[in-house]
Amino acid sequence: MKTNIHIGGRKAVCPDEVVLLIANENYTQVVCTDGTKLLVATTLKELERRFCRNPYFVRTHKSFVVNLQYISNYQSLEDNFIEMVNDTKVTVSRRRKQVLQERIFNFK
Repeated sequence: MKTNIHIGGRKAVCPDEVVLLIANENYTQVVCTDGTKLLVATTLKELERRFCRNPYFVRTHKSFVVNLQYISNYQSLEDNFIEMVNDTKVTVSRRRKQVLQERIFNFK
């Protein structure tokens, strides 16, 4: 049984159901596999700390943490973005690009 991760307030989610986390100042939008989007009053930095205990999560940019299980296209990594299964395009910073490539290579 997977452990749920507390994301803020009374909300907790299973990490396998999270596609990505998107920063919005001091709030974070949690995008789930079923299409729901939860807005929580927790910073991306704090949620990154909680989710990155799970080997599938990696920070790609100052505004994004992605779940490697839900990357649909990383061929466009040369253009500094990846595409998620829900058709969201996620920016990859130049500084984090190498780490992401290594994590994708080790994951696949």
